[in-house]
Amino acid sequence: MMPTTVAIADDHPIVLRGLSALIDADPAFRVVATAADGGTALEAIRAATPDIAVLDLNMPQRSGLSVLRELRRLDLPTRTVVLAAAATDAEIYDILDAGAAGLMFKEAATDQLLDCLHAVAAGGQWLPAERTEGAATREAARRGKWRRLSSRLTSREVQIVQLVIDGVTNKALAFRLQVSEGTAKVHLNNIFRKLEVGSRSELVELAGGQAGEPQDAR
Repeated sequence: MMPTTVAIADDHPIVLRGLSALIDADPAFRVVATAADGGTALEAIRAATPDIAVLDLNMPQRSGLSVLRELRRLDLPTRTVVLAAAATDAEIYDILDAGAAGLMFKEAATDQLLDCLHAVAAGGQWLPAERTEGAATREAARRGKWRRLSSRLTSREVQIVQLVIDGVTNKALAFRLQVSEGTAKVHLNNIFRKLEVGSRSELVELAGGQAGEPQDAR
C-alpha cells in the first residue's frame, strides 16, 4: 500500500522539523512538502495535492484557517488537520465550519498527532469533543444573538461599534464622529440599550471582534 502523503506548515522551524521527522518515521506516511507560512503552504498543497495537510493555525501571510478555506473553495481532495497552540471559540467554530478533518492542540501533538493522522487517513475525523463542542455551542449562540440584536443598529451605530472594538476612546470617538464627547456617550448608551449590554467589554464580547453590517442597516 502506498503511504499517505502529508504536507506540513508551521512558522516555527524547530516545530516544523520535529513534525516532519515524527510523521516521516511512521511508514504509513510520507511528507511531500513543508512550508513556513500560509502562502507557501497553499502553493505547495496545490502543486503536490497531498492526502493530508497539517496546518498551524497562526502563520504569516495566511493563517491555517485561511488556507483551509481556500482549499475548500478550490475543491481540492486534501484533508486538513489544524494545529493550534490555543484557539478562541470563534476560531474553533470557523475551523469546524470550514470542514477541517482534525483539530490538534500543540500540548497533545507529540503523543496524539500520529493517531490523529491515522484516523483522518482512514476517512474519519479527530476533533477533541471536550474542547470543540462547548466552544462551537457558545459561538453559535453568540453569533445568533449578534445577528438578531445588530439588526437594530443604524449604519452609523455599526461604525461606532467597530471603533469601540478597535479600542477607540470616547474622546477619540467624538473627534472621529465630529461631535462632542457628550454626544458620543449618548450614541454609546443607545447602542448599549439596543444590544442589551452594559459596558464596552460586553459589547466587544457580543460583537466578537468584528461589527460587520447589521441585517437591516438604515
